[in-house]
Amino acid sequence: MTSRADSPGIRIAEVTHRYRRHVALDGISLDLLPGRLVGLIGPDGVGKSTLLGLITGAKQLQAGSIDVLGGPIGNAAHRRRICSAIAFMPQGLGRNLYPELSVRENLEFFSRLFGQGAAEREARIASLLTATGLAPFEDRLMGRLSGGMKQKLGLCCALIHDPKLLVLDEPTTGVDPLSRRQFWALISAIRTQSPGLTVLVSTAYMEEAQSFDWIVAMDAGRVLFQGPPEDLRSGAGDLETAYRQLRAKGKPPPVPDQPAAAHSGEALITARGLTRRFGDFTAVDHVDFSISRGEIFGFLGSNGCGKSTTMKMLTGLLPISSGEAQLFGRPVDARNRAMRRETGYMSQAFSLYGELTVEQNLQLHARIFGIKDRAARVAELTQRFGLAAHRTSLAAALPLGIKQRLSLAVAVIHRPRVLILD
Repeated sequence: MTSRADSPGIRIAEVTHRYRRHVALDGISLDLLPGRLVGLIGPDGVGKSTLLGLITGAKQLQAGSIDVLGGPIGNAAHRRRICSAIAFMPQGLGRNLYPELSVRENLEFFSRLFGQGAAEREARIASLLTATGLAPFEDRLMGRLSGGMKQKLGLCCALIHDPKLLVLDEPTTGVDPLSRRQFWALISAIRTQSPGLTVLVSTAYMEEAQSFDWIVAMDAGRVLFQGPPEDLRSGAGDLETAYRQLRAKGKPPPVPDQPAAAHSGEALITARGLTRRFGDFTAVDHVDFSISRGEIFGFLGSNGCGKSTTMKMLTGLLPISSGEAQLFGRPVDARNRAMRRETGYMSQAFSLYGELTVEQNLQLHARIFGIKDRAARVAELTQRFGLAAHRTSLAAALPLGIKQRLSLAVAVIHRPRVLILD
């Protein structure tokens, strides 16, 4: 067990990082003490993920210096010495996992990678599976897990070797509220067992950051505030309001009035006895519903309860085991081009081409749907979704929130009558 006193922290001095002309970090300097739960807070695109990548050595320093666990992370020899003491869970659903392996096989792989013996391995795996609620799914392939379950498994694999520095890049994005509470309970339990553990988290969820030991509020690659969350929250009521006021220098941006959507009695989507089975497992069991034109209809529930499976059946991406689903009064048929043109679908994994830029993704999908006013439509969505600053950035390199915006823009580029958002 490592005490806070004899475990070095993280020192960041005048760090600047650019992606072509875009300045992601602008002369950042921070001193982060060990043994703390530290949160980098702010919306997507402010530099949180870039800073975490530099701290872990996943990105190469361009300017400035970063000392991690007693030495410069830019030094290859030091980086090799400390790599086994750092755990990094990257942003995105299961990006540190292997889809062709089961839940248990992923955990066993990472455990063996860090040289754990059989007894320690079994104890760690059992504890993590129980704490995250994954024990009933240990034999399921990672590629068949829901988004939230992938995040839980990613966390388990990051924690398997009891690291000194745990770096989590937006770990609860896409995770249901119950799983988020389980996540923070697990982090709390691990910190109790290992008081010297430093946990560095990026998040856009301000309510999560309220319980952190220390927060670093960021905007446009700069640090606006660092200190205990209660110091920033003081006088503002909550952290969200305090951050908005800090970002706007005390003047919260006005919220425009939104007109109410017009509803009609016409049912555009109906399901009767909708059922989907995967072998012996029933993912969706005799579901009935009707959705009217102009209605915002939500599927609510914890991860793994069948929401994504239902949506995929509505788009025709998954065949129906029994029952029926209709769009526009006709049975769902993925081969029907006219039906595809009327439907927009945004998947959990985002339907983007990582090797193409933001503008190229929009142009490609506009061509696929044969949009006549292609240039005007791409320009309109680029402006509406705040993508202008990222036009020439590769989709694979975008922050998660910007990817979300681009994926939504792609889903609506052909002006669909029905929009399905997973």
